[in-house]
Amino acid sequence: MENSKQIQKAGDDAQQIQAESVTVNNGFSANDVANIFKALVPMSIQDYTKEAYRIAEERITCFENKLLPRIEEIENAIPMFADPVFQVQLKNAQRSAAVSDRKEDYGLLTELIIAHVEKGANRKNRIGIQKATEIVGMIDNDALCALTVAHAIGSFAPMQGTAKEGLQNLNQLFTRLIYEKLPEGVDWIDHLDVLGTIRINAFGSMKKISEYYTKTLNGYACIGIEKQSDNYKRALDLLANIKLSQEVLINNPFLDGYVCLPIFNKNAIHNMELVNANRTRNLNEKEVNALYSIWDMYDTDDQLQDEVNKKFMDMWDSFESLRTVRVWWEDISRGFSITSVGKVLAHTNAKRCDKRVPDLIE
Repeated sequence: MENSKQIQKAGDDAQQIQAESVTVNNGFSANDVANIFKALVPMSIQDYTKEAYRIAEERITCFENKLLPRIEEIENAIPMFADPVFQVQLKNAQRSAAVSDRKEDYGLLTELIIAHVEKGANRKNRIGIQKATEIVGMIDNDALCALTVAHAIGSFAPMQGTAKEGLQNLNQLFTRLIYEKLPEGVDWIDHLDVLGTIRINAFGSMKKISEYYTKTLNGYACIGIEKQSDNYKRALDLLANIKLSQEVLINNPFLDGYVCLPIFNKNAIHNMELVNANRTRNLNEKEVNALYSIWDMYDTDDQLQDEVNKKFMDMWDSFESLRTVRVWWEDISRGFSITSVGKVLAHTNAKRCDKRVPDLIE
């Protein structure tokens, strides 16, 4: 195409940008970044016919309108445009945008570029981000939605609060992630496997939601400590010794006469926060150790645990989106695992849907 040789200027005292060989100097601005983005476009779509070239340019412009405002929000993002590795990633994103007419994809590609800025120094992360970027325009809507939900099941949990509060938070998350009707059958699984986002386990099956979450959220689905027991008295003495209120222990919503800590599992003790006189603070080491000791006092009884698990799942099913996830998940007939590429794509899509999603790419 004629445009592939075009030379653009960013203004007085700024660097020149040529479509075939992009070079930049330090100290460039957001306007220069926009020119760099545009200079890469001809290289990204040079193989298209005249008719397809126009459509591709329009789609890439939609992507540009999503990306550039986000770039300005991210610390140290603008200098990345001088990095050849980043320019390769950006061209890949432009190519994916060119073949997609879904508006959601431009937001997803934007978040993948941001992931490269924040975590791309690690080569494993970089490759995962690159491969995920390449398939954005190929993946079906419902398959991407399903992949994102499957990733969320294995990755996200509430940090603190009662069982009801924790499940409310999870329900809110899944409500945002289920933006399409979740697919049935096996075609979507085959589709994801072909794209390299999952690996089918020929002889495996998926754990039931009840089995998985009663283990993962065993701080909610727990027996706790009986109020009339010696362990309860010991727990109160421990709290008194470190000057913590006995209100740290709450009534177990699934078992009358028992108390427990308001956490989803033992590891969450480290992240507990205390509110005192409208001020929030983290636990100190002595307090953390005391709460670990209280956790170790929890009763264990198979019959009582079965009762707790059933009531926990009744509460789970009382939330519409959580019930939808359970019914859909337990109807999946093939076992699979999510690849590193699938995790990057699903996690980035989850962040696109819900900004509260934490950064899980290390």
